[in-house]
Amino acid sequence: MGLADRMIRLLWAVGGEDVAARVLRAHWRLLPTDDPAGRALRSRLVDALRAEAPGRDAEIREAVLVDELALLEPAERARPSRATILGIVRALS
Repeated sequence: MGLADRMIRLLWAVGGEDVAARVLRAHWRLLPTDDPAGRALRSRLVDALRAEAPGRDAEIREAVLVDELALLEPAERARPSRATILGIVRALS
């Protein structure tokens, strides 16, 4: 799944079509070259999503978790390392 699809899925899961379209239009930017997984972009979109959908933090964290899991290779998903788990926990905070 591509980055754009991942970010649309993340925003849609929490805010629906209207919120997703509004947040993407306002906050989509080119990725920094040192962030090929798009975590910096995701962070920016999550901040905007928190402003658009206050009180939905649990849903936002769940959407971030789904996105983090989508980044894992199948072998890593089946048996994640301690570093992988800590990275996911950091992404959720």
